[in-house]
Formats: sequence, C-alpha cells, structure tokens
Amino acid sequence: MKKKLIFKSPLYLLLLGLLFLNSCEKDNLPIDQTIYSNQVNFQVAYDEAFESSVYPSLILGLANYSARNAESFELFKYSMVNPTEHTEVKVNLSPSLINNESAFHAHLDTAEKEKAFFPMINWNYENLKSLKQPGTVDLSFACYINGEETDNKNLRLNYRSVNECVYGFIDDSGNYVDLGWMFAAYVNENNPSIDNFLEEVLYRHMVDAFTGYQVSKEEVMNQVFAIWNALQLRNVKYSSITATSNPSQKVFSQYVRSFDEVYQNSQANCVDGSVFLASVLMKIDIKPFLVLIPGHMYLGFYTSEDKTDFELLETTMVGDINLNEIYEANGEIHNLNKYLGYLSLDTYNRYLNGYATLENLKQEISYNSFLKAINQNISSWNYNRSAFNNPENVEYQIFDIAELRKVVQPIGI
Repeated sequence: MKKKLIFKSPLYLLLLGLLFLNSCEKDNLPIDQTIYSNQVNFQVAYDEAFESSVYPSLILGLANYSARNAESFELFKYSMVNPTEHTEVKVNLSPSLINNESAFHAHLDTAEKEKAFFPMINWNYENLKSLKQPGTVDLSFACYINGEETDNKNLRLNYRSVNECVYGFIDDSGNYVDLGWMFAAYVNENNPSIDNFLEEVLYRHMVDAFTGYQVSKEEVMNQVFAIWNALQLRNVKYSSITATSNPSQKVFSQYVRSFDEVYQNSQANCVDGSVFLASVLMKIDIKPFLVLIPGHMYLGFYTSEDKTDFELLETTMVGDINLNEIYEANGEIHNLNKYLGYLSLDTYNRYLNGYATLENLKQEISYNSFLKAINQNISSWNYNRSAFNNPENVEYQIFDIAELRKVVQPIGI
C-alpha cells in the first residue's frame, strides 16, 4: 500500500521548529550566577586604637596632607572574599553628619582570596568644624559585586568635640604613638578675628605697623610686646581647664580653646595662650614654635628670619597683671602697690612730678611683666636641652609651626 505524502503548511513547520529549540534550551539551562552575601563575607571595621570614636581635629588637621598625597588615615577597613575571577567591587558609604557620600572601587582578579582595603573617606569638613559636643553617628555601607548589591553593614561610632586634641594613643601592639604635633593644628593664622585683634593692637600705638623681620631684633620684640600688652588690656586670665569627658584609656587628649574662644572669653590655659599667640605671630610673619615639657607648654619665637636667634615666652603670665584695675580717682592712684615691683623708681617719681602719665606707668608695668615672662623658662630650657634633642623622649618636644605646616594645617576653628 502506498503511503500518502503529507505536505505541511509553513506555519506548522515554524511551530515545530520552535518546539525543538525550546527542548534543546531546557537541556542546557545556565548555572545560577547570583552571588550571595555569605560568599563575599563583606565586613567593615574601624581602627580599634580609637575605640569607636572619631576625632574631628585629627581629620581636619591632616586633611591637606591626605589630599596632597592621596593617602587615607586607614581609620576604616573593608574586607571581603572575592567570589569569582575578574570581579568589580564597589562599596558605597551613605552621607551622614560627619561624611559626604563616599564610593570605593576595586577590580579583583583572583577568586577565593580575602582582600582588605583602607578607603579614602569623603569627610564633611564643615560639619566636623562645628562639632563642639560629643555625640553618636550611624554609618551605612553597601557592597556591590559586578553592579549588584550583595550586602550592607551599619556601624555606630561616637564623635568627639573638635576642641579635643589627640596628642597620643596606644596602638594594637601596645606601643605609644606620639601625636603631639597635632597641637600645631590649633594654631590658626587664617582666623578672620586676628585682623580685628591686630587693629586693637595698632589702636594702642605701641607699634605703628606689623612688619615681621623687616626691622631690627628690637623692633621684632616690640611687635610681640604690643600683642602682649593688648592681651593684658583685655584682662586675659589663666584658666587651667584642660580635661575632656573622654573615658578612653588608650587615647590621650586635651581640650584646646579656639582662637575665638580665647579672644571673646579672655581665658586661656598654657596651650590655649601659646597657640593663640602663635596664631597672631604667624599672621604677622614672625615664626613661632611651641615648647612641650611634662605637664606644660610655653611659646618660643624667632627674632631673626634665619632662626639663629629666638626668645621664650611664658604665656600663662599674661594674666599676672590686670592693668584695668590701676586707676586715678580723687587725686590718688589706686591698686598700684601690688605692681610696684614692675615699676622703676624713676618712672614713679616722674609720674609724681607730673612728667609721666598713668598710661606711661601701665606701659612700663606691662613691659616689665613681658620681660619677666621672657626670662621665666630660660633655665628650664638650658637644663632640658638634651631631652629636646632626644627624639625618643616625647615629653620634651619643640613644634616649629612653619615646618609643621608641610603636614598639619589649621583645623579652621
């Protein structure tokens, strides 16, 4: 019996072909390429030495150095296991009180190897400058593998006041790391209030202009004295407040007032007064340095541009004199007796005979208190010279502000 030839329509043949292809694809389904969080093991850690606390002064002081050298402070660490070869990794840090949005990118070639990275953080510098009280901030990190979000982490940190200067800490190996040079970050020659203060100084006519080293050593000394005299007329007093609320046993810090706080409140401890005067001297191009000894700091300044000559100044002694309490009334001069040790007999007699004014008396009292403060630390300086020259002795240090500007910038408060 002959078989009949059956001719199929083109539509029938097309449907048959599609069914055949679909059958082949089912036999060759692709393997699931999804990458799961347990494969990556993404982790975020903050430097254990700082005990979950962010110190704005450290970030602000080293910001310029970090930007210039494209280096991070290695405060944060990202770690992960690369799940496949040739992986594109992105970690995104969301904006917070202390930082702007920060993205980290890396290309990983070798699979199944743990990698660690220390990212550059895009800090919110203006916010960091404004942090006067300690607080808490929550940070959110998202990890992307080949463009797909794989995991996210949250990290809660404390932040300290911008006035809290970290001068040392104990690292993970138990070694003390000296950061004493961070005091230079509080010397702020760029503070706009300095111009107002210098106008006050010039108003007193103790000097006609601030000319830095363009004059004799004697005139350099007169410029510094004019600043000293203006502080005494403002009745700036010594205040021993240095403690912070920081409970850390590994991070060592001290509260340092800003230039404006000293200027407006007329209070300063040894560090406050030294960085205040150093700020003004930097502004008028007289090079200062800070002298650190155990439990104390005082100021030094070069009287020659080549730094071959210098003077020392005990800034806490500015408050030993209250020029404003010396006044004339009812033909008598009041409260002068306590300051007779700063006054020569010749000047006093000239005043009694009408050849010197009360302002002349006050000026001499102020100048002699300045000379006394200049001489206060000479013996200590000479005695400790070997300690200053020993780089291992961190309790005795000299911080040349102009030299440190290569690394540490003013924190801007």
